[in-house]
Amino acid sequence: MANILQVTTPNLNTDNRNILNPQDPRGNAANQAVHNPTDPTRVVRADGQQEGHTGSNTQDALFSPINYESNYGAFIKGLGESGQLAAILENILFSDVTKTKDIKQNEVGSLVEKLLLSMKMDSPEEIVDFFENQQEIQAKFTGQFFNQLRSILSQNSSNRLQELAMRFLKGYNNFSSGAHLLQQMRSLTSDIGQLLYRAYREEFQEITQGMNWAAENGDTQQNAAVLNGRLIPFLASYISATHDYGPIREATMLLIFHAVRYQNGSEESLHKLFEEMTSNKGFARLFKGDVDESLKELLHMASRQVQRPTEGISTWLIANKEDFPQAENKSAISDFADGMANLMLKGANGQAGLENVQQFYAMINGMLLNESVYLPLLHFVIPFQYEENNVMSEMWVDPDAKRDNEDGGRKIKLFLKFDIQSLGKFELLMIMQDRETRLQLLVPPQLAKDEKKIHTEVADILKRNGFRFSQLLVRERVRDRRVDEVFPEIREKERTINVRI
Repeated sequence: MANILQVTTPNLNTDNRNILNPQDPRGNAANQAVHNPTDPTRVVRADGQQEGHTGSNTQDALFSPINYESNYGAFIKGLGESGQLAAILENILFSDVTKTKDIKQNEVGSLVEKLLLSMKMDSPEEIVDFFENQQEIQAKFTGQFFNQLRSILSQNSSNRLQELAMRFLKGYNNFSSGAHLLQQMRSLTSDIGQLLYRAYREEFQEITQGMNWAAENGDTQQNAAVLNGRLIPFLASYISATHDYGPIREATMLLIFHAVRYQNGSEESLHKLFEEMTSNKGFARLFKGDVDESLKELLHMASRQVQRPTEGISTWLIANKEDFPQAENKSAISDFADGMANLMLKGANGQAGLENVQQFYAMINGMLLNESVYLPLLHFVIPFQYEENNVMSEMWVDPDAKRDNEDGGRKIKLFLKFDIQSLGKFELLMIMQDRETRLQLLVPPQLAKDEKKIHTEVADILKRNGFRFSQLLVRERVRDRRVDEVFPEIREKERTINVRI
C-alpha cells in the first residue's frame, strides 16, 4: 500500500547518507567542543543561550563584556546608538531639512523659525543665561538648599534622615511635575474618549470637563476629587461592564499611575514632608540657613512662573493655546523646551515630510535615553546662534564624581562637545575640585597650529573666573570620543542579572 500520509521518509542508502544525524554519536566524535558553557556570574536561558544570538557567536556572546539582552545592556547599546543626537538636531535646525518650500509654509517651518529666533544670542552673557535656563528646567534638584542636603547626606547621616530626605525629594519631584502630569492625563483622557463606545462618550466628556488642566503646581484638591470620585470609578465600571481589556484598560492604568503621583504632589503634603525632614536632629544640627526661607525658595523654584514673560516664541505660544493650554503661563525658562517638544511631535507625525520621520524618531529616542534611571550624568543639548554662526553643543556633567582624595571638596567632571559652523568640532574635558581644574581641549585640525595661543587664552579665562589649573592641554581632535569612554563608571554595572523579558 502506498505511503499516502508520508509518515516516514524511507532512505534506502542509510550507510552512505550525506545528512548527519545530530543524535548519532559517530557523527559528533570529531567535534569535542563544549557548546553551551555555563557562566556562573550570569542568569541565562534554560538552554544556556541568549535570545537573539545563534550560530557560532553564541559562545562569544555569553562571555562578552556586555549582555545586550539585559536591561542595562540595552541601555549601554542605546547610549552608543544615540551618539548622533546632536548631529540629527543640527541637521533639523540648521540645514535644509525643514526649509523646503512645502515645509516652510506649514506650521513646522514656522516653529523652526521661532526656535531659531529664541536661540539667537547677541552677547556671551546671553549664552550663559540661555544655558542656565535650560539647566534649571532639566536639572530639578539644584540650588543652595539641595547642595547642603547632599552635603548632609554624605556625612554618614542616619538611616532615618536618609529615608526622610528620599521621601521629601520624591514629594518635591511630584509637586514640581504637576503641570507635566496634568498634560499627560489630559492626553490620555483624550485618547480614551475616542476609544469608548458611543453610548459612554458623552458622560465621559462631561466628567473630564470638571478637570482644571491649568491648575498650579501643588493645587491638586479639585482635580483629585474629580479623579477619585468620578473619572477613575467611571473607567473601572466601563471596563467591568464591557470587558474591554485592551488599549482602554492600559491607558486607564497609566492614568491611575499619573493620578497617584499628581495627588502626592500637593502643597500640603510637601509642607508635611519638609517639616518631618527638617525636624530631624541630624538635619537641624548640620543645616546652615533659614529653614522657612529655604522652603519658600523651593516652592518658588517649582512654580510655573519662575521667569518674566518674554517676546518671541512666548508670543507664538500664547497665540496657539489649543496646542499649549497653559501658554499664558509660559516663560523664558520653558520656551525652548516646549518649542522643541512640539517640533519633535510634529516631525514624528510626518508634518516635516515622511522622509524625515526617522530622524525625528531617532531624536526622540535619544532624548528619552537621557531620562534613563541608569544614566548617572546630567545631559544638555544646547544649540544657539552667535555672530552669524550656528553652534551645536552637547554637555555631560557628573556633579559628584569619584574624588581622588576623600578629604577634598566636591569633584565635578564635565565633558563638552561643540561644533562651530565656521571652525569645526571641539571637545573639552574638565575636572574641577576645590577651585582647581584639570582641562583638556581638543580643537579642529586647522587650529592645531595655534596651540600656544589657545593655551594662553584659555588659561586667562580660567584665571579671570578664579580657577587654578594643574593641567591644561590643547591638542588636535582626531576622532569623536564616546560618553562611556570619558565616564567609564557608566559601565560598572554591566555584569548584572539578566532581567529583561
